[in-house]
Amino acid sequence: MRLLPYLFSFCLCFSISIVPAFAGWQAVVPEEAGKLPMLVAVDKSRQSAQFFGQKASELSSQKVPCSSGQVKGDKQREGDRKTPEGIYFVEKRRTSGLDYALYGQEAYTLNYPNPVDKLREKNGHGIWIHGRGTPIVPRETKGCIALNNPDIADLYTKVTVNTPVILAEQVVPYFRSESEFNELKEKTFQWVAAWQDRSPEYLQMFSPEAFTKSMKKPFSSFKQQKERLFSRLPWIITWTNNVNVLQGPDYWVTWFDQYYHAPNLVTQGVRRLYWQKNSDGEFVIVGMEWKERKIGIEKAYLDAVAASVHNFLDTWVTDWKNGTVDKYISRYAIKAVQGSHRGVNAIANHKRKLWQQKKPAKIVLSDIKMSMSRRGLEVTMNQYYEDSTGYSDQGTKTLVLLPKDGQWVIVIEEWRS
Repeated sequence: MRLLPYLFSFCLCFSISIVPAFAGWQAVVPEEAGKLPMLVAVDKSRQSAQFFGQKASELSSQKVPCSSGQVKGDKQREGDRKTPEGIYFVEKRRTSGLDYALYGQEAYTLNYPNPVDKLREKNGHGIWIHGRGTPIVPRETKGCIALNNPDIADLYTKVTVNTPVILAEQVVPYFRSESEFNELKEKTFQWVAAWQDRSPEYLQMFSPEAFTKSMKKPFSSFKQQKERLFSRLPWIITWTNNVNVLQGPDYWVTWFDQYYHAPNLVTQGVRRLYWQKNSDGEFVIVGMEWKERKIGIEKAYLDAVAASVHNFLDTWVTDWKNGTVDKYISRYAIKAVQGSHRGVNAIANHKRKLWQQKKPAKIVLSDIKMSMSRRGLEVTMNQYYEDSTGYSDQGTKTLVLLPKDGQWVIVIEEWRS
């Protein structure tokens, strides 16, 4: 009987020994992090910063000591001397106007508070990753992350604007991604597609209440603004590249390069969407951030759509050469303009009359070039045409294309011999 109390005491002591002295957010680094240019992960319990991604191998060390806030726990208020916990992003690199004793020679500013922090009514500002005038000691900052000067100097060119940063009590590296990663990537693409289609689904993917709190703007105003634009604009092109996902404490972030082109505006930059699950277990957008930057994404967009445009041209030429009016006209928008003919009915009637007398015999396109304009995606090419009577001509054909229901349609067709 004496053995039972002994076992009970042993088990109790063992269970107590494995409980962390302070329970905070335990972050996991997904396997996909290795595909990022760089990810910074700070483990406050170990007072260390670890680096993941393609550029991490260029560093002198992929794990270095750091110093976090003097008070343990997740930052809640200005002046509480705590380091926040969550997913953050580098906003800019500072090298001038710094107090050397506090910040060393350089610093990377972070986007604290992010939209979810604002949703949770956290406040404060000025959370940086910075150097130090003297060798660092554990937990000596007012909430920032301090690195020794040689270590932060090593980050130059590897850590850039929009580099993701995990700040957590504990960090578990290279955890197998869960199904939520793929689900959120798919939802991000759905959101972008709904935006391009000017669909009501775009606004239905937000949480109005959470958006209002996190963005400090009534969702009703945001909704009215978007609905006005959707009704006024004849078309919108949106495209994303490099969609990434990270899990924060009870929220997720997707971020990506975004290209937006409409008749009234052309922008490119980085979009961040912050997601939480609603009472039905569905992911909804609770906040977002937009950082306009010239990242050369228009060229990337044109490269990405080149194959689909060439496939469209092949199909269009085939339908034209076969003289099948119904298939040929299906490649045009309802209000398309072809020379003096306006609308698909006028274009179809013209082609029926023409092809009854002179059937297309040979069509060759060459030197195909694509560019973006205020009219849409412009495709310019050399065109050789020959009909069944032996008549031929050669000149420059310009097609203005727009996406519709996942396909291209011609909105304007111009010919110059």
